[in-house]
Amino acid sequence: MDGRGPAPAFRLISSEEDTPPDITVPVPPVNGSHGGAATAASSHVGDGSEVTDGEGGARESAGAASDLWAAFSFGRGGESRGGWRAALNQLLRRGNDLEAAAVNHRYTQEERARLKQFQSIDYLAPSSRVYRHWLAAQPWGRYWDRWLMMALIGVAVGLVGYFLHLSVHILAAIKYHGTRWLLSHTHVIVGWVFNITFSLALVYASTWLVVNIAPEAGGAGVAEVTAYLNGCFMPKILNIRTFAVKFLSAATAVGSGLPVGPEGPMIHMGAIVGAGLSQGHSTTLGIDSGLFRRFQNPKDKRDFVTAGAAMGVAVAFSAPIGGLLFVLEEIASFWQQSLGWQIFFACMMAVLTSDTMRSMQAAIGEGQFGMFDSVFFEVKTQLTTHVLMVVPAAAIGIICGICAIIFTLINLKVARARQEFFKGRPAKWRMAEPCALIVIFVTLGMILPLFFPCTPTQCVIIQGETKPLCPEGTPQDIKRIVEDSTELYTCSRTAHDSEIPPEWDPDGKGGGSGSKNISVPKAYNELATLMSVPGEDAIRHLFSRGTHREFGYAAIIVMLIFYFLGAAWTAGSAISSGVFVPMLLIGACIGRLVGLVVVDIAAAHGAGSQGAPPGVFLPPSPWAWIDPGAFALIGAGAFMGGVTRMTLALAVIIMEMSNDVRILLPVMVAIMIAKFVADAATHSLYHGLLEVKCVPFLPKDPHSTISLDLVEVRYVMAAPVVTLREQMRLGDVRDVLRKTRHNGFPVVRDTPQGGVCVGLVVRDHLMKLLVEAVKRGTCQHLEVPFSDLNRQFVDASALESEAAQQMAVLEGRPLTPAHFPNDPSLWDEPLDLTPYINTSAVRVPESFTLERAYILFSTMGLRHLVVVDEHNRVRGMVTRKDLLGYKLDEAVKRSRSGGPLASQATLESPVATPHVPLAADATPDRF
Repeated sequence: MDGRGPAPAFRLISSEEDTPPDITVPVPPVNGSHGGAATAASSHVGDGSEVTDGEGGARESAGAASDLWAAFSFGRGGESRGGWRAALNQLLRRGNDLEAAAVNHRYTQEERARLKQFQSIDYLAPSSRVYRHWLAAQPWGRYWDRWLMMALIGVAVGLVGYFLHLSVHILAAIKYHGTRWLLSHTHVIVGWVFNITFSLALVYASTWLVVNIAPEAGGAGVAEVTAYLNGCFMPKILNIRTFAVKFLSAATAVGSGLPVGPEGPMIHMGAIVGAGLSQGHSTTLGIDSGLFRRFQNPKDKRDFVTAGAAMGVAVAFSAPIGGLLFVLEEIASFWQQSLGWQIFFACMMAVLTSDTMRSMQAAIGEGQFGMFDSVFFEVKTQLTTHVLMVVPAAAIGIICGICAIIFTLINLKVARARQEFFKGRPAKWRMAEPCALIVIFVTLGMILPLFFPCTPTQCVIIQGETKPLCPEGTPQDIKRIVEDSTELYTCSRTAHDSEIPPEWDPDGKGGGSGSKNISVPKAYNELATLMSVPGEDAIRHLFSRGTHREFGYAAIIVMLIFYFLGAAWTAGSAISSGVFVPMLLIGACIGRLVGLVVVDIAAAHGAGSQGAPPGVFLPPSPWAWIDPGAFALIGAGAFMGGVTRMTLALAVIIMEMSNDVRILLPVMVAIMIAKFVADAATHSLYHGLLEVKCVPFLPKDPHSTISLDLVEVRYVMAAPVVTLREQMRLGDVRDVLRKTRHNGFPVVRDTPQGGVCVGLVVRDHLMKLLVEAVKRGTCQHLEVPFSDLNRQFVDASALESEAAQQMAVLEGRPLTPAHFPNDPSLWDEPLDLTPYINTSAVRVPESFTLERAYILFSTMGLRHLVVVDEHNRVRGMVTRKDLLGYKLDEAVKRSRSGGPLASQATLESPVATPHVPLAADATPDRF
C-alpha cells in the first residue's frame, strides 16, 4: 500500500523479541522549530490515527445528518446503522458533494480509512542491476510489434463494438416493434404486459450477471479505468470474466429500454481488450500464448489500456479523433507523443473494422458492399450560422451547467445512499433495484403518452431536404412540419399519400417502393415519438432539422424530467451501463426547449418564411439557423460538458457524430459556459464517483488556497522511514517484512556522515528472495533473475502456491510438508541486496517545493518518492495518499502556522500490527 497498506496476506508477528535493531532513520528537528510531538501518525506506517481538520475536523462526520433527518429519526441524531434509514440519511445530509472543482474533497475519518485500503501501481520498472541485465537481452529499437499489437487491438475492439450494437439493436427491435404491433392490434394493457415482461427479463439477466458473476462489471467502468491509468490498483477490472459480463449485461440493459447507453461499457471493454491481448495470457482461463512477453510490464500494459479506452470511444461514437482526444483530456494521466500516434492508428483501425462489419451487414439486405454510413447522429440538413446564434447558445450553456450540477449531485447522493442501504444485505437486494426501476420506467413510459392527444400532421420534411412535402389540399397557413418517422402510439393508423417531387426522386423509384408517393400519417403522439423508441432514436428526433413544432413544450418537458431523474438514479446500479446517451438526450431536450422559445419570439414579431409555420425560417433564409434541432445539438454537447467537464474532446466528438461542422462555434461557446457554471458547484461526475468510492485519485493539477511552491515537501512526507542496508541478516529482512506492511524500503549505506540513500527495494522482490533462499538453504551466491522477480502467474494454483510459500517463510514453517525445517543458522547469513536495489529511485531534498513534488510524482507515475537532506540521508517518504487534496490543505495550514511536520512520531523500530487477512480484491489484477 505505497509503504503502508496491506500487501500479501502474511500474518504479522507481534513478538517483541523479534524486533530487528537499528533499521530506521530518526528524523531530527528542522532548524529547531519542528521537533514537537506529531499531530498525526506516519502515513508511511499506515496504522496510526489521522490528523483532524485544522478547523475542527472534517466538515461532516460519518454519522452527521441534516436537521430534517435528525427530527425524522426520532431522536437518534441521524446515527447511521445501515438499511433504509442510513440510505435516507445519505440523501438528506449536506455532505461534501457540493464543492467547487477548485476545492479539494473533504473525507470523513471513515472514508480516510477506506482510502488506505487501495494500493498503487509503480509503472516504472525498478532500475536494479538484475533489471538492467534482463533489459540488455531484450530487442531494442524494434517498434513493428507494438504497431502490430495496436492494429490487433483495434480490430478486436471494432468487432466488439459492432456485435454490441447489433445485440442492442436486435433486443430493442423485439421490444419496441412487438409493443408497437400490440398497441395497434390489441389493447394498451396487452402491450404493457408484453413490454414489461420482456424488459424485466432482460434487466434481470443483466443484473444477475453483474451481482453473481462479476461485480466489477457494474456501472460504466469509466471512473475505474481512469483510476487505473492514474496509478491506482483496481482489482479485477481488466479480467476476462469482467469483459464477458460487461458485454452481456450492457447489451441486455440497453436493449431493455432503461435510460442508459452502451458507450461507457465500450470504453471499459476496450481497455480490457487492450490489456488482455497485449499481455498474451489469461489467469481466468489458464492460457499463456507465450507471445509479446516484452509487453508484460506495467508501463506497456498501461499504454495499451489507454489505447483500448480510446478505441472504445472511437467505436461507440464512430469518432476516431474524438477517441484520441478523450483519453488525452479525460482518461490518461501519462502521455507521450509516440503513444498519441499509435492511438491515432489504433482508433482508425477500430472504426474501420466496425464500419466494414456494418457494410457487410447492409450488403446482405441491399446487395452492395463497401458503403460506409458511420455517422451515428448524422445531421443531413446543414444550416448557416449567425453571430446572434451565440446568444441562445450561451443561454443553453448556463441552463445546462445548472442542470449538470443537479444531475451530478443526485447521482452522487444516490450512490452514497445505495452503499448504505445495501451494506450487509444479500445480493438479491441489489438485483431488486434495477428490476424495480425498469417496472417504473416502462409503466410510466406507456401511461404518460396517453395524456397527450393525437397531434394532426400537415407537412412532412425528409431530412437532407429543405422543402417540406405537403399533401394535396393542405391549407396555406401551415402550422406543423414533422418527420416521416413519428410514432402513432394509440392514434389512428389512417394516412394519406403525398406525391414525391421529381427532383427528390430522379430515378422514379419513389423511395424504393415502386410508387412515387410517400405515406404521411394524419396524426401522431408527440411524447410517444420520444418515449417509445430507443434513446438513440429519440436523440435523432430531437436533432431533426426543419421540424420546429414537431414537439411542443409539454412533451419535451415531460421527457426531460422523466429521463433526467431516471438516468440519475439508474446510473451506478447493479447493471453494466453508461450515461453518455442519457446525457446527450437530456441536453438535447434542454436545447430544443430554448430553440422553441427563440421560434416563439420570432413568431411573436410576425417573422418567418412564406408558406412556413409562424416563426419558422426555411433555407436559404439567413435566419434558418433558428431551428430547435440545431439548438438540441448544442444542448447535447453543453450538458455532457457540464457533467464530464470535457471541452476539446467533446467538441470534436459532437462534430464527428453529427457531421455538422458549421455549428462548431456555438457548440464550443455552450460547452465552455456549461463547464464554468458546473465547476463553481461540483466536481466532475467521474471524479465525484471516485471520491464516493474513496479511490486515491490524483488530479492532473493540484488545488490549494496558495501556491504550493511556497510549501516544502517535508510538510507532507511521512517519517521516520523503515530503511534497510545493502547487506543484512536474512533474519532481519524477514522480521522487517513480518512487522511492517510497507511496499517500498529505502536502502542506505553507512558513511561517516551517516546512512546515505543508495536506492529503494520493493517488498515483492524481498519476499521472493526470502523464498528462494529458504528453498536453497543458503544465501550464498543467491542470484534471482529479473524474469523470476517479475514472473506472471497464469495458473491460479501456482499463484496460491507462491503466496502459501511466502506466508510459510514469514511464519517460520517449512515451505511444504515434505520440506525439512529451516536451519536456524540460515537466518544469520548475510543477504546482499545490491543487485536488487532500484538505484534510479527518485529522491528529492526536503526543501523541494510541494508543487514540483506533485508534478514529479504524477508525471513520472511514481509509487514512492524518497525525501533526503543535504547529505543524502533519508528524511521521509512521500506516497500517493500523502498528495491527496485534503493532505495538501493540511500541509498548507501547517506551513502557515509553523506547526509540526506531517509525521514525526517516535518510532525506533517497526511497529507490529495486527493480523490483516488478505481481502478478495487485494490480489494482483490479471486478465
